[in-house]
Amino acid sequence: MKKTLLLLALLLTAASVHAAGGAMVKASILRYEPAPAEQGNTVDVWVQLSNAGTKADRVAVKFIPEYPFSLLPGQADEIDVGTIAATENKVVKFTVFADADAPNGDRNITFQYKYGSDNWIQLEAPITLQTQNAVLIVDKYRVTPSPIVPGQSAQVEITLRNSGRINIKNIDVSLSLDDVTFSTLGTGTKQRIDSIPAGESETVSFKLASDTSTEVKVYALPVSLSYQDARNKEYTDEAKISMLVNAEPELSMTVDRTDFADKTSPGTATVKIVNKGVVNLKYVTITLGNHPSYEILSPSQEAYVGNLDSDDFETADFTIKPLTEQPTLLVKVDFKDPYNVDYSKTYELPLRIITAKDLGEGSSIAGPLVVLAVLAAIGIWYYRRRRKRHAKR
Repeated sequence: MKKTLLLLALLLTAASVHAAGGAMVKASILRYEPAPAEQGNTVDVWVQLSNAGTKADRVAVKFIPEYPFSLLPGQADEIDVGTIAATENKVVKFTVFADADAPNGDRNITFQYKYGSDNWIQLEAPITLQTQNAVLIVDKYRVTPSPIVPGQSAQVEITLRNSGRINIKNIDVSLSLDDVTFSTLGTGTKQRIDSIPAGESETVSFKLASDTSTEVKVYALPVSLSYQDARNKEYTDEAKISMLVNAEPELSMTVDRTDFADKTSPGTATVKIVNKGVVNLKYVTITLGNHPSYEILSPSQEAYVGNLDSDDFETADFTIKPLTEQPTLLVKVDFKDPYNVDYSKTYELPLRIITAKDLGEGSSIAGPLVVLAVLAAIGIWYYRRRRKRHAKR
């Protein structure tokens, strides 16, 4: 009997020891990235489960949504870990979202875990939230029309994008027109946007008028930006937009003068090119083309003019032999505008050959006869006067 009681006591002691040395699972935050986490963005959180006892079954971890942390749509809030062997560690990862309006500082994130039963154990740990710098950029812009003709107005649309991860507000967009011959129409040089959420864009519009004296070139207009982030931190930045000022070249080509002895003899025809537009031209070359109404006798069919400024002119001489009474000069002009765009224009110029005979400057005997008549009259007058003097003596 005593032996039986002793055996039962030993069995109960062993069972008690086994129960005391069962599974012992504890959870902790192993790490999170990025650190610090950023408002309006996701953060990866790794939860570590450590078993200091015997094998643990039915281990699970779940996320508890509490401000400012939440799960993304469609993401499971519970992870079934299964079994954790004695002295084994297991790690699970949750991706959570930090509210965009959460304040900076340490904020607790909450999980629950269980093992061997349905009793959940709560885990809370701090995660540091820190707002990153706001970023506002000129995403794109459009100038209509482009190019702008001097004296013409244009619409300028500037699209701003919040490329940061936090909302921004009180955005002022200013154009600097101090050093250019442009002015605003209907609006000032500054416009305001109330707010732009992270990742979103807004567009402002300015109407500008160019002066008639506006120089033909590319203008880089400074755009000043000032704004605040969700924590009222102030930012300033500057960008530049380009505006192209140009106009279509306007030329006129005429026959300036001719030098021909007669209408069929070789002579010189002088053509005149006038720049009537507002753009300066360069690399101007005048070419006299072949035509059935004349034969080109000049050593070269080309005459290089070079630069031809606005409201200026140049001439070129060509020696030809007319083959008809009314030749037509075929003249081509090649040039570049200030932006090195190539142009070519062709003119057909009726050539009216005017000779000295046409102007009444030909040979005539009337002039010499008059001179001889005057000399004869003077001679007769002088002869008669001498005879009278001799008679008186």
